[in-house]
Amino acid sequence: MNRVYLITALHASVHAAFLGSKVIVSLLALKLGADASLVGMLIGCYAVPPLLFGVLAGRLADRIGMRVPMMLGAGSIVLGLISGFLWNALYALFFLAILIGIGFVLFMVSVQNLVGALDGNRSRNYSILTIGYSISNFVGPMVAGYAVEYIGHVQAFLVFALFPLPAIATLALCRALTRVAAAPAPDKPGRAADLLRIGPLRRTILISGLQMAAWELFVFFIPVYGYSIALTPSTIGNILACFAFATFVIRFALPWFTRRLRVETMLSIAMLTAAGACLVIPLARDAPLLFVAAFVIGLGLGCGHPLSLTLSFERSPPGRSGEVAGVRVTVTNFARVVVPILTGTFGAVLGPAAVFLFDAAILGGIGWLARHID
Repeated sequence: MNRVYLITALHASVHAAFLGSKVIVSLLALKLGADASLVGMLIGCYAVPPLLFGVLAGRLADRIGMRVPMMLGAGSIVLGLISGFLWNALYALFFLAILIGIGFVLFMVSVQNLVGALDGNRSRNYSILTIGYSISNFVGPMVAGYAVEYIGHVQAFLVFALFPLPAIATLALCRALTRVAAAPAPDKPGRAADLLRIGPLRRTILISGLQMAAWELFVFFIPVYGYSIALTPSTIGNILACFAFATFVIRFALPWFTRRLRVETMLSIAMLTAAGACLVIPLARDAPLLFVAAFVIGLGLGCGHPLSLTLSFERSPPGRSGEVAGVRVTVTNFARVVVPILTGTFGAVLGPAAVFLFDAAILGGIGWLARHID
């Protein structure tokens, strides 16, 4: 069996536990009397470890290999979920969120570094990995919703504590899974800021952050825009589902495209196409056109994640690819936290339609940067 498929399956199970815990934490916090702002703070705690420890997680993977950080990360998620079962006071959920966030950044950075170092077509390998992301994005929240409804919030934590166990067991029993021919880490660690002085790498990391900003803008403001033009909640949900479906579908076709086009060219085309679709949204006043626009934007952004992973790995200095992955995680999580806050104010002043013009400008900028990485 090709290792990338097994690694993807293990990562999908851990990612599903991470996402499922967010749903359970939100619902349990509301049940315990939290208001919307407190729930937002809780979910924000998940992003704090990637912001603070992304680079450290990458350096750890470079120095000792991927196996131990992956096991520690999966184990931390299990401990966090068990703590939610044993200690379900409202204030304890902050501890749970941070512990799970630490575990996930350890696991995710190591997996991204590992897949980049595997033999074979790197773009194809990252496409397979991101298909796993798409599956866990669907499975995690869905299972969490049913578990909370039928067995209760606290018991649902135990259900998801089972999800990372196959990863822990496989990594413990199969050392060869993470064995790759990687360049040794430098004897004297450099500063993360030094990586940003490498022009092509700096532009690649900037692309990653801008992609996350564009993704967050779309997902955050489609409900706002849909409400402003009197769409029903179910229609708004279906538009977002259409976007998610497109990100899933395109990743199956991506290896075919990257065999015929350079990664930079493919990324530029994808982002410019998505930018064009964003320009349509402020003109749309009915659901069918929004479905089409959402699907096209999903195709473009669905290409972006695996292609930017490929570019980041290929432009990493020898022995520092894990650290570069950590910098990417830090930048993308910074965008995930900051963008909704800034654009919420922007949208309140100029209206939700104007936000999509801004989103189109971001996507167009990514398309231009992709052509000028080197």
